Amino acid sequence: MIWFVLNPKSGTTTPAKRNKIIQAINKQANCRLILTEYAGHATEIAQQAVQQGISRVVAVGGDGTVNEVARGLVGSDTALGIIPIGSGNGLARHLNIPLKIDKAIQFAIQQPTAQIDACYLNEIPFFCTAGVGFDAFVANEFAQQDSRGLKTYAKMSLKSFRTYKPEAYVISHQGKDYAKMAFSITFANATQYGNNALISPKSKIDDGLIDLVILKPFPFGAAPIIGVRLFRGTLPNSRYIDMEVSEDYVLKSEKPLLIHFDGEPLQLDTNEIRVYIKPKSLKVVAGVVE
Repeated sequence: MIWFVLNPKSGTTTPAKRNKIIQAINKQANCRLILTEYAGHATEIAQQAVQQGISRVVAVGGDGTVNEVARGLVGSDTALGIIPIGSGNGLARHLNIPLKIDKAIQFAIQQPTAQIDACYLNEIPFFCTAGVGFDAFVANEFAQQDSRGLKTYAKMSLKSFRTYKPEAYVISHQGKDYAKMAFSITFANATQYGNNALISPKSKIDDGLIDLVILKPFPFGAAPIIGVRLFRGTLPNSRYIDMEVSEDYVLKSEKPLLIHFDGEPLQLDTNEIRVYIKPKSLKVVAGVVE
């Protein structure tokens, strides 16, 4: 038995297309479709699946739905599958999951599984990226928009870029403290945010390490070049990028931190976070794991 978990409010699909997805899933043998009803419901469903010995739970939605399902499966023998219908589909893209619905359904049912790392930011699980600074600010603005998709995200990014100011942070890892002024700081388990925006193109999702990517303050004129590098996978070559690799980090700021985890924004009531990893603790249905 395979469970499919669909968030009716997730993703960028129209109601008509969502109905087609539901019909396609319902045609599959030995599959059960469950619709989520509230925030956190997908995690509860995933935990129930683990208790009942279900072999696979497939998240049908965007990165937020994927994160909710995955956090209920960490440390279990139940595998995470993904039908990507979100704005970015970061984890699905990294795991080489088909973006076409019919192919993704068959992939989720038939493809072998692999083990990947799970990362945590103050006990909050993430599987692609998490961070602070500009990316978290944009994620928060994006979450408040009525429309989703890459165009809306790009519009919010441009609008935010005109007003956002870099901030001061202290980062600790491997026994050393580093004071940094940063435009954004990303903790990367996978290569990308989503939409093939490769913030950390050399990241491996099963190596037991977290890549730290610091985008330093840069002049306005450098923004287009940084954007091109982001999508070409050459961002590490920029002089405005610092990178480190470690199993854990502590980050401090002068004020309570606004974070994002797998693209979901969250305002914390603390100015300190710890980021750490649980190696190969999540089973996933995947293509070639990199």
